[in-house]
Amino acid sequence: MNVKDFKMFSEISETPEVFSRLINSKAQFQLAAEKIKARDITNVIILARGTSDNAGHYLKFLIEVKLGLPVGLASPSSVSIYGAKVDFKNTLVIALSQSGRSPDLITFASAAREGGALLIAMTNNSDSPLAKAGDIHIDLSAGPEVAVAATKSYSAELLASLLLVDNWMGNKEEVRAHLVDSSRECIANLSQVDSFANSLDSGREIVVIGRGYSYANAKELALKIQETSYIPVQGMSSADYQHGPIATLNKNSQVIVLSPSGMPKKALEDSIARIRQSGPELIWLGSNQLALREEKVIKGSTQASEEESTIIDAALIQYLTLRFAIKNGFNPDSPAGLSKVTETL
Repeated sequence: MNVKDFKMFSEISETPEVFSRLINSKAQFQLAAEKIKARDITNVIILARGTSDNAGHYLKFLIEVKLGLPVGLASPSSVSIYGAKVDFKNTLVIALSQSGRSPDLITFASAAREGGALLIAMTNNSDSPLAKAGDIHIDLSAGPEVAVAATKSYSAELLASLLLVDNWMGNKEEVRAHLVDSSRECIANLSQVDSFANSLDSGREIVVIGRGYSYANAKELALKIQETSYIPVQGMSSADYQHGPIATLNKNSQVIVLSPSGMPKKALEDSIARIRQSGPELIWLGSNQLALREEKVIKGSTQASEEESTIIDAALIQYLTLRFAIKNGFNPDSPAGLSKVTETL
């Protein structure tokens, strides 16, 4: 099977164009920032499921670091199943969804607005119920996505999160246009992942760890491998991994460490020291600042800021998933038992 025959590959390859459209859609981010600043926002709730929930972890960390506001993750079933009445005065709710059609998200979003929240919906479908439920809609501009495994739309959610926070902070002079060229460079060098994907063993434990901004990509890589190669994979914060799960680690384990350029060394140093004690195979994706000579490294973005590198490196984890699924004899475009739009109550 040729990798270029798959929709997933062509959609990953469209990422630079998606970034260009998003960066040029300044008005929607400026409007969102104006609406936020007009309200006395003291906290943020992120509403999402699946891949969008993983992107939500990136947005959560970004807001906490850049704006110092507390950010929580919504439990949609608290409203959709348990009928909770929410009091969201001074709360910003940001809903992320590619399709904008999941009933539990729509129900929670409506309740949030009724409870006094300012609601921003980020979707890839401006005609969706969730898009229409928001005070503001941010169009991800990813275009049609056919493969079940989300790729370019996930990358779009990461970049849209960064552009939203840029405008919220008043960083009008912040220029992100260089990310288009960085994305093109990443796509042009995807083949560096091939040999690693071929050496990854589906019969051995696979763990993916990240921290800070890269936590979102760690969760997303684990999810994508589960979706397309049908094996259980843990995607965790390197800190959380030390609180119990590390006990399962052994010499047969494969640990993929997401270490984007710009990440402080101290974010991973302690965790990696403990992990190495068990002697697993360590594979680095991003920078090699903590890698030993004998450890494998998939080189990622060289951007100075971790938040930007994380966005660019998302294409690497997507391509890794694609190649690994093909190696295992599966069609990553149409995973068994899954559909493009998942609707939960």
